[in-house]
Amino acid sequence: MERKNFLKAFAVAAAAGPMLIDACKKESSSASATSTTTKSTTTTTTDSSSCTLTPTETEGPYPYPGGELTNPLDRSDIIETQTGIPLSLTLNVVNTNSSCAAVSGARVDIWHCNKDGYYSGYANQPGISGELSYVGKTFLRGYQLSDTDGVVKFSTIYPGWYGGRATHIHFEVYVDSVLKKTTQVTFSETISDAVDVSTLYAGLGVNPIRNASDSVFGNSATDLANETVALTGSISAGYSGSYTIGLAL
Repeated sequence: MERKNFLKAFAVAAAAGPMLIDACKKESSSASATSTTTKSTTTTTTDSSSCTLTPTETEGPYPYPGGELTNPLDRSDIIETQTGIPLSLTLNVVNTNSSCAAVSGARVDIWHCNKDGYYSGYANQPGISGELSYVGKTFLRGYQLSDTDGVVKFSTIYPGWYGGRATHIHFEVYVDSVLKKTTQVTFSETISDAVDVSTLYAGLGVNPIRNASDSVFGNSATDLANETVALTGSISAGYSGSYTIGLAL
């Protein structure tokens, strides 16, 4: 599944590359019932998505080739050799049908583009450095199993952007090897805009696609608020944030 398969014949903003609108339209799905392990205590978090069912979004382009369940990259640090502003994410997996009890043993998969807008594992990706291939590469993707508190942590870099999409990160969550949630998250445009013009990211410039006009995040203000991860930190020190993934189990 290559980036060019997602392009539509729409006009392109001057600063943006080929658009990927069809790849990232919002779609709905219902979670199937399955067994899982939940703690009897309620998870306490500080982010705005606490005890809220996480919106379902399209998988979008560039999951692990062959599907996320074939991804062998069980790791917390997904950076490899990529450069960028450090980003630390703490994800809390909870069951909204059980007073947001923590879900242990859930598999949380993550993937996103590098600072220049390219994903690992795929060829024929147009971008600021021309059409590049990263077949066989595995940077900025991996998975973790949630601990007894329903928590997984990832060390990564702040993602860049590519034509037609707001800055974003992809997630999939599996319980007992059954897909329970596919979603995407974004960040404050104040932070993203500052990152985009920082030294390492300056080749991109500010992303012309705003969160509210993005093909995934833009059709529901409520969902966008839930999918915007609050961050602390700075360009010099890096950023960190937490996000609660609410599953209806």
